[in-house]
Amino acid sequence: MANPINSTKGAELIEAETGRRCTRQNLEKLCERGALRGSPCVLQAKPLRVDGDLLVSEYLAKVGAQQAEAQQPRAKREPTARAPQRRQQLPVDSPEDLPDYTISRARSEYEKANLLELDRKTKQGQLLRREDVEQAWGQAVNITRTRLLGVASTARQRIPHLETEEVELITTLIREALEELAAGELKQ
Repeated sequence: MANPINSTKGAELIEAETGRRCTRQNLEKLCERGALRGSPCVLQAKPLRVDGDLLVSEYLAKVGAQQAEAQQPRAKREPTARAPQRRQQLPVDSPEDLPDYTISRARSEYEKANLLELDRKTKQGQLLRREDVEQAWGQAVNITRTRLLGVASTARQRIPHLETEEVELITTLIREALEELAAGELKQ
């Protein structure tokens, strides 16, 4: 036989049996348009009458741990003790190896600020893309190499009394210098 009770008594029953905060307004919203809509525990919609025997079991079966409070505005909610959630453990040798939360947070905020600054400078044209810089340097090196290798033939044209062996010597010296630069070997 059904045990009809009103919404106030139902909310008190839920709070007493489950330990979850529940108000009359919460219960009415849950029954009208929430998880308990169409539930067999609802005996009458207006004014709300619920079956006290079925109410708690239906509430536990259909309403999530935080759903009842989610129906209220945040300002009206009272803080509730949440069940501890199981978190994935980080692979750490000992708890001393974990950095302090505030230090980790500060480091994270610092890195975010650095990324935002880099993004801003890129948009302002103060920073260049790596590919663009590499391409420009490659072009500059090729032009320099070509001009240096052309020094011997230019010297032969401007100084007509140079002999072929002297021009070849100049070319050899320039090639050796370029090879040293390419290998990273600099003579002081």
